[in-house]
This record gives sequence, structure tokens and C-alpha cells, in this order.
Amino acid sequence: MKILTPAKINPLLYILGKRKDGFHELYMHMVPVSLFDKLSFSNNNKKGLIFHVKGATFSEPQEDNLVVRAVRLFEEVAGVTADLDINLEKHIPSCAGLGGGSGNAAGTLRALNNIFRLSSTSPGLLPPKTLFELALELGSDVPFFLEPSPCEIRGRGEKLIPLTEYPEFLLVIIKPALSIPTPDAYLNCLPEERTSFPEVKSFADLKSHLNNQFETSLLSQYPLLSELKSLLLQNGAFGALVSGSGSAVFGLFNKKILQIQAFKKLSCLQLGEIFYCETLTTHRYY
Repeated sequence: MKILTPAKINPLLYILGKRKDGFHELYMHMVPVSLFDKLSFSNNNKKGLIFHVKGATFSEPQEDNLVVRAVRLFEEVAGVTADLDINLEKHIPSCAGLGGGSGNAAGTLRALNNIFRLSSTSPGLLPPKTLFELALELGSDVPFFLEPSPCEIRGRGEKLIPLTEYPEFLLVIIKPALSIPTPDAYLNCLPEERTSFPEVKSFADLKSHLNNQFETSLLSQYPLLSELKSLLLQNGAFGALVSGSGSAVFGLFNKKILQIQAFKKLSCLQLGEIFYCETLTTHRYY
């Protein structure tokens, strides 16, 4: 079984306050984009879990990888043993605010639920509610990736409402040679209490309401992020924003020719990893 797991961006992100459970109360728009990691699953004759990663720029103990953590959690709750070779091919940059690891975890849960289903007509071994609970245990962004589509997200990531009229747009994403740990980004960002949030249904709405509250501290700490935003705007983007807690920056385009021209020009500047892609209205794993 082979699946693709998408990246995400946040055109709106507000940090509302610290919760009693230690997480932050958020309001954000999360949108999947056509930048993918690849996961493959195959039976290995009862040799247990054999996990390989290709293309990763990080080094971590295998059991700390979100794919492996998702497998172990699924095994525990579903009462199964995953005798599988799992290969992860990374294309989404790590430590970028693009949700690559969260997408890997959600895709793994969806794949295992399909692999271990009791019959070919069953939608999965575990019910959707249980799968959602497992996803939330793995990380705040993971539930979104179970059924990726433009969503309004509240709480710590557990309250999702689909945004069915969200505008589609094109992107150029730049990941500089800079990593920002998410805890550090939260540590330096001041929450802002608010109860009303803008609607986004058009390019004009997007341009007017693009917001990432992390930028209030990140741009002063890391001037390179401001430079990347300016370069994207100078090269035809109608808006630009840091992605999540960083360090990737994305530019939004409404014309393919402008997107490709910007990608080609900025690729020559050796700014880091650079990608062009588009938003997705939905994504199917299988």
C-alpha cells in the first residue's frame, strides 16, 4: 500500500491564550497543499515493524518518529501487531511549520486502519471517533490530516469546521537553512484575546486578513523571514506569510505564470529549499 501525505499552510493563525492543560488556545485556518511525503506499507512475514526514512534532514531515535509512534499507539488500542515494512520518503521540509510529521502520523493511522480492517467492505478496523482520539494524542495538528481539506480550527486543534468556500490559490514556499523549535516560537509570542475572526471567501479576503501571530516575535528575532516575505511580494505574490511557527515562508499567487516566474527567479538566489504547489480542496489517501 502506498499513500501520499500533504503539507499544510495557515493563512490565519491567532494565539488566544494559555490553557490549563499546558496547550495554547488557537484560532486558525489550515489548508492542505500539493507538497507531499510518500509512505509505503508492505507485509514482512511477522518480522515486526521495520521502518526506514529516506530524504530526511533530521536525526532522531526511531521510536520518536511520528510514524513509529502512530504504529505503536494503533497496535496498543486496536490489539494488533504491525508486521510491516514501512518506508517514508520525505519531501516536505522538517521544522518548517508545514505539518509534515503530523501528516505522516495521520496517514499512518489511516493506512493501518485500512490494512487491518476485518473485511473488504469495512471502512476500517477502528471507528472514526477512536481514530480522531489517537490522532489528537499524537499531536495538535494530526486530526486535521485524517481528512485534509480547508478547515477552521479552534481549541488546541480538536475543533474542526470545513471551509467549503475557501478560495483556491497557488504557492511558492521557501524553507531557509534555519529551524525554529515550536516551543521557542510560543515562548516569545504574546497571546491576544479576541472572540471575532474574519471570513475568507475570496482573494481579496485573503489579502486583507492574512495573519500569523507568531510573526509578532519571529520577524524581529529572525530578520531573514522578513526578507523572504519581501522577495515573494516583489516577485508577484499578492500576499506572503510565515508558515505556522516557521521557518518556511509562503507566497500566494492567483496566476500560474506569476508563480512559475517567481519560482525560477527565487531559485537562482540560493535562499534554501524552494517549492511551488497549490492548495487542495480535499485529499484521498486511498
